[in-house]
Amino acid sequence: MKSNHDEETIEDDAQQPHDSGRRDLLRMGLGVGAGLVLGHVLEAPRAAAQESPNRAAGVTTRSGTGWINDAHRASGNGPIDESTRTVVDFVQSFGEAQLTDSLAEAVSYTMIDSLAALIAGFESESARVCARIARTTRSDLTSTVLGYGIATTPEIAAFANGCMLRHADFNDVPHNSDIISGVLAIGEALHSSGTEVMTAIALAYELASGLGSAGHNQEGGWDGPYNGPAIAMAMGKLLKLNPDQLANALSLSLVPHMPMKVTHVGALSMWKGCHSAESVRCAVFACMLAREGMTGPAQPFAGRQGLFDHMGPFQNLRLPVAGPGGKYVIERAGYKRFPSEGSTQSVLELTPSIHAWTKPEEIASIYIELPFDGWQETLDPPKWDPRNRETADHSMPYVVARALIDGEIYLDSFTEEKFMDPAARALMEKITAGPDYDFSWQGEARLTVVKKSGEKLVRETRVRFATPLTRQEIIDKFNRVCGFRSVSTEQRDRAREQWLNLRNIRDIAEPMQTLAKFGNPQPL
Repeated sequence: MKSNHDEETIEDDAQQPHDSGRRDLLRMGLGVGAGLVLGHVLEAPRAAAQESPNRAAGVTTRSGTGWINDAHRASGNGPIDESTRTVVDFVQSFGEAQLTDSLAEAVSYTMIDSLAALIAGFESESARVCARIARTTRSDLTSTVLGYGIATTPEIAAFANGCMLRHADFNDVPHNSDIISGVLAIGEALHSSGTEVMTAIALAYELASGLGSAGHNQEGGWDGPYNGPAIAMAMGKLLKLNPDQLANALSLSLVPHMPMKVTHVGALSMWKGCHSAESVRCAVFACMLAREGMTGPAQPFAGRQGLFDHMGPFQNLRLPVAGPGGKYVIERAGYKRFPSEGSTQSVLELTPSIHAWTKPEEIASIYIELPFDGWQETLDPPKWDPRNRETADHSMPYVVARALIDGEIYLDSFTEEKFMDPAARALMEKITAGPDYDFSWQGEARLTVVKKSGEKLVRETRVRFATPLTRQEIIDKFNRVCGFRSVSTEQRDRAREQWLNLRNIRDIAEPMQTLAKFGNPQPL
């Protein structure tokens, strides 16, 4: 006859729950002292497992009383997770006191660069689609679709302006300025000061980078899911949301909106230039909902089936993001010389020397080597047959061929006439590519060009991203884009003066109205 002790020993040896199952149960908020009873671990029949896929294999459980919601949040919402708390605390601590002269200057030039990118995207077909949608929507809170002068809701204005900003792929790297359209939309609707807007933009950059760096290695096919929370927090700052509302805005900007990386794969669509604007639009809406009392999942990061279940936990989330010399993220931004994908920037700095060395018709072959990610994005098979602007500006074979024929890449390099040009297509057929696994960051590249005569030229760069633009080069970029899009000299100079001196602007609606209408748009 077995004793009770003998029976307990047998259960302890053979019937303990798997660690992974216990972890999942603990993440449900159930644990020691919280009403959880773990049953026997059994040899569950295979058929039973197939019939009940949500059942933990071999684990019998039951739940009961014991857990107490003492979070004291609005509408009985649950306690927030640690990552949400870290973000909300940082948002509350970040204010105008952080806006040093150096930081303010960086924000100002980022605004000029971003407006250049936005004006470059004006009158694109995607911008015109957005403008037509904007005409159908009105609200008490009003924001402007730039260029077209359309007054609409903040979320639609943020989307339309964001689509223009990203369309030409001419904004900063890693495209943190995608978030700016949301800050401008809310700032204009609330008549926020220039200083408030600058502070919100600097905050958004810090959050986008901090969250992105902590989760970078776990992205797994998602396309920048952290822009939404970053912009929601920046706009929440302008809206003066309380901590509970900020936590809800973060959750509502993230949980329903996980963009997929397929946006950047193969033959591209208009959505390539619009996907970030959609995250911004959703973030605007999330903030407005949170302000009115809507609650979101309490633990969007660490909760069961939350972000970490899909992407893995954050690795060392740091806010603010520590940079050389204590500089903030926006003070370290990289700006584009060319209206094309990031990996093309350093390569296009090499093409003038190749253009001077040989003529396109003398070339027998070109071999391009990039880091694996850049090779995969700009040199997959569909990039040898671009049929629209979106694919062409992400096609390394096309931009290299076009640059060697024309001497440069600019906004007019991406017309159908140009990317279907037989001369460009013939040169593209001579280009092959592969990854160099010793290259570890965007900007590293090697081009090996062989002439029909047998002569060979190798050009290599190991810069990070590209050679930095000077302040004057950013202004020159803005001026050239304005000329290209028929912005008058008077309007250009007034806008540049306002956006470079936002600390002196009492109402951000003033510089917004300066660019409310520009250029020569065709009827919508």
